Amino acid sequence: MRISKFPMFVAALALGAVGCSTDDGGPTTTTVPPVAFVRYINALPDTLNTTVRWVDYLEFTPQTFVNVAYRGVGQGLYQGLKAGSRHFKVFTADVVNYSTAGNTSVLADETISFEANKYYTILFTGYARNGSKKIVVTEDVMPAPGTNVALRVLNANTGLGSIDAYKLATTADAIAGSPTLAAVAEQKYSAYTTFAPGAFAIRTAAAGSTTALASTAAPAGTAGTTAVDPSAGATVGGSIITAMVFPASVVGSLAAPSAAPSVVYLMDKQPPRTTSP
Repeated sequence: MRISKFPMFVAALALGAVGCSTDDGGPTTTTVPPVAFVRYINALPDTLNTTVRWVDYLEFTPQTFVNVAYRGVGQGLYQGLKAGSRHFKVFTADVVNYSTAGNTSVLADETISFEANKYYTILFTGYARNGSKKIVVTEDVMPAPGTNVALRVLNANTGLGSIDAYKLATTADAIAGSPTLAAVAEQKYSAYTTFAPGAFAIRTAAAGSTTALASTAAPAGTAGTTAVDPSAGATVGGSIITAMVFPASVVGSLAAPSAAPSVVYLMDKQPPRTTSP
């Protein structure tokens, strides 16, 4: 199976390994250290876009978590990061006035340990304006769904309380019966559930309620052929998906507007390749 965008990092390492030369003109090689794989989600509904900067060193460090909008994921999804204790800061990214010097501010300053060969999500959550903002780092341990689809829910912020998630055929289907994924706490993932491929929508409600908070159909994905690898989605076996639930953005803030909570799908892992390696 393929982690989304992982080949980008492999290609970058390959280029770096032959990009330098010795004093006599011969090529040098770069020793790749043990690496973890990280992705960044901006779940702050009341501030500017955000940018992650690793402030300990640059080598084997993501440079693509830049100008990430509310409900957005850093470009490249999982990126290679030299394992160990790593220091990073999160800044505002002023999309309104880039020309003003010093127009960003530090929103978070963290030092966190990342283990080699493990996958992590860095979730920036809470509210910037009331002091509840915080970094939540979760190790992503993914199932092996085989020919099925695996799905989990991330309750991505503060203020929604625990939520129930219902996997339904469409967003018009009534919320009833037992939730597919029940009582997902704030800033937590549910466990994965697996099912046969097929179109579906996730409808969410406050835990114990049947009043919809947010409803969105899952992307279908694309089946693979001998010429083109598949892309993850509801109808493609082997897909691993997270449905992220966000609250409405704060009125009057510069976060991407939304009048109500929303569901955004993230493809955790691509189905197996169908082309030759």
